[in-house]
Amino acid sequence: MRTPLAFLGRHARWALPVGVFVGIALPDLAALLRPLLTPAVIGTLTAALLRLDWRRLGQAARHPALPGWIALWQLVASPLIVWLGTALAGLPPDLRLVLVLQAAAPPIGSAAVFALILGLDGVRAVVGTVATTLLLPLTLTPLVAVLLPQTGLQVDLAAFFLRVTSLVAAPFVLAWILRHAIGTARLARNDELLAGANVVLLVVFAIAVMDGVTARMLHDPQFVGVLLLAACVATALLHLAGFALFRRAGVAAAYGAALLSGNRNMGLMLAITAGTAGPVFSLYVGIAQIPMYFAPLALTPFVRRSRI
Repeated sequence: MRTPLAFLGRHARWALPVGVFVGIALPDLAALLRPLLTPAVIGTLTAALLRLDWRRLGQAARHPALPGWIALWQLVASPLIVWLGTALAGLPPDLRLVLVLQAAAPPIGSAAVFALILGLDGVRAVVGTVATTLLLPLTLTPLVAVLLPQTGLQVDLAAFFLRVTSLVAAPFVLAWILRHAIGTARLARNDELLAGANVVLLVVFAIAVMDGVTARMLHDPQFVGVLLLAACVATALLHLAGFALFRRAGVAAAYGAALLSGNRNMGLMLAITAGTAGPVFSLYVGIAQIPMYFAPLALTPFVRRSRI
């Protein structure tokens, strides 16, 4: 087990896209793994927290300026820009809705893992992810009221707090218990195994979230192709915007901001809109994982060239 996990940890950027294609090629496996979506998300952040220096987490939390600016960009500025851009482009209402919700979402919980895969600062990614996620209720409700009043979209804050408790608080509690039970020195010696475990959990999530995508792809390939193109363009532009906006903070910080900006937690948005976002958004949540899971692989040559 040690060797395969270490191998996966070293080749994570290639393993993630493979997981997406496995989920599409084997729809029965995707359906089988669907109940593991939430445990996989919790496990991914837990394993990432086991690999980080918690003293640096505290230090980063005491310097909230950069996470605060990232949160302002992600939760307020980017959905406003996307709403305006999609209106000017004359996109249909369903597509505008999914793109605005994507732009209004906080980063994915596995953003820290993506950062570690690329050799970036996982601590900064965790702080940015948690801060942005906790601030979401303050921004999403007014944004929905102002930008999307005719869609029938509703924000279920009870579902939000339940989801955040399970997906954010639970990993911190589990990681704290495991750190004390195993010991930080032993965890550090087994970092490759933890990296491999992270990859396994991300692949499980990638396969499971493709449940239903294959059937819709076979039934309506043109529509799925439109959503995939929209997801790829939106993800790429959000990455670029995050990098450009925070370039003055340094190259490493800019790449970290790009990861947080380009990889959004639309599963959380799906939960807190309680199905009122419609079936197109449910389908888009799965399809949008495809460009996100390619992000570490696509960013690798740029990060290496920057010599971070």
